[in-house]
Amino acid sequence: MAVERKYERDIDLLLAEEFEVSPPFASWFLGRTKKFAGIQANVSKVWVSKADSTGESDLVVLFNEVGTDRRFALHIEDKVNAPLQPDQVARYRLRAEKAIRVGDYSDYEVVLCSPKGYCPEHRMEMGFDSCVSYEEIGELLKPTDPEDRRGKYRANFVLTATVRADTIWKREIDALTDKFWEAGYRIALSEFPDLEMKRPKNAKGQTWVVFRPLELPTQPRWIYVLLKGGLGFVDLTFTGTLARLFFPTARPLLEDGMEIHQTGKSAAIRIEVDRFEITEPDEAAMRKVRAAFAACVKLIRFYRNNREILDKAVLESPPEPVRLL
Repeated sequence: MAVERKYERDIDLLLAEEFEVSPPFASWFLGRTKKFAGIQANVSKVWVSKADSTGESDLVVLFNEVGTDRRFALHIEDKVNAPLQPDQVARYRLRAEKAIRVGDYSDYEVVLCSPKGYCPEHRMEMGFDSCVSYEEIGELLKPTDPEDRRGKYRANFVLTATVRADTIWKREIDALTDKFWEAGYRIALSEFPDLEMKRPKNAKGQTWVVFRPLELPTQPRWIYVLLKGGLGFVDLTFTGTLARLFFPTARPLLEDGMEIHQTGKSAAIRIEVDRFEITEPDEAAMRKVRAAFAACVKLIRFYRNNREILDKAVLESPPEPVRLL
């Protein structure tokens, strides 16, 4: 039997079973994480589609560390071909931090499980703690007994979830866009080291760039600077934050040209800049890029200088629960 198209829910259920019944699999998976590699722990409980008012975790695996009373959890996001959402990891962290506050466990990681094409680029870009590819899992599940049809089926099921490359979004390569952002990247390296800019891989015509220098945290909220060139502003973004609650504490800190906005489920401290589109990277175009980069640096330094107060404001500004009518 061949299952032509695999969905994330299919992978959720298969992995949940492996965690439940196979200690070697659970141990191997822990070894692929950042915080818990090398720790001996047993699976205590597994949830599929564990949800609250902030959304849903595809898979949550609770572990008990051997020889201690410590409990920790893996929040696992499975991706087959759907695009990642900008605040997805932030909402995972909100759910995990809430569980810590009520004493369910004391630590966690947010893990991306996906085709290797998503890793490691999306791990870094979106703020995942670690990434485990379907290719790795499929190879692990391959049975040593050639007569083990069930084992072969399960391994093949995971491995073939990575094959439908035609269904996965791909970056449309464009020579002019690459030329434009290569020029911007060179400017960032030589003039704006605070950005810690990674070499860009922008799709055709894309004017948005995410900056997350090492000092910008991922917990308890993912904080980053987003340059939206086509819209004409840069945002210091605090995910999972209500701007109206964040505003009273943050407002007295604001410098000239800074405003606070709600952007989806995030609060942002914004600076307006000249809009720009993808063109030949001539002097006029790069002048606008330089000004936008300078605004980004201003926001990064603003966060550094006011980190303690801003972090406190974020913790006091969580999203409100959704009221069901």
